[in-house]
Amino acid sequence: MNLQDKQRFKQIWKTLCIEYREDHCDRVFDELSDLYSSPGRHYHTDAHIRHCLNELDNAVATASSPARIEMAIWCHDVIYIPGDPDNELKSAAWFKSHATTHMSASNIETISNLITITEHRDNPTTHDEKLMVDIDLSSLGLSIEQFKTDGQRVRLELPELSDKEFAQGQQKFLESLMQRPTLYCTDYFQKQYEAAAQSNIAQLLKQYRSILD
Repeated sequence: MNLQDKQRFKQIWKTLCIEYREDHCDRVFDELSDLYSSPGRHYHTDAHIRHCLNELDNAVATASSPARIEMAIWCHDVIYIPGDPDNELKSAAWFKSHATTHMSASNIETISNLITITEHRDNPTTHDEKLMVDIDLSSLGLSIEQFKTDGQRVRLELPELSDKEFAQGQQKFLESLMQRPTLYCTDYFQKQYEAAAQSNIAQLLKQYRSILD
């Protein structure tokens, strides 16, 4: 991550803190930056974080607590072990371990919930949880070229899986999304990405079915 990233992170950390220590914040950012650049990461990198932050910037007027959402974005994939179903819980635990005594209990609880909702298993309940989920899934509605590139990056993170095993896992996840009344929870993201995401996923599912037949 670059200097601009660090300055943005430090500003949002300071905004949320009841006790701000610059040396502590520097250590948190440096560890976070190292984790996002860990070997084996191809999709869950700082590029994904920047994409999500940009989506938040575009939708910030619709957020109830944009500062809390932003902190959750920074931390939601900080722990990423390919295939581990508890990455989000571990990411929330990482955040808590660094925020305790520096942020209020309310901020810590809300931000942790925003991180874990990106498991995409439970339905989000608050507006900001819905916005967080939509931001995390916004790349599904990008151009078909970028969508395919992102898919290739996810595939690179799971080299131990055969093409069939990878297709099975991705098919299960994408079909669970397609079973929702809409892919996106908020009006803003429905208008922005719903049609493109539906089309992208349909094309990819067709490809996976050809592998699995």
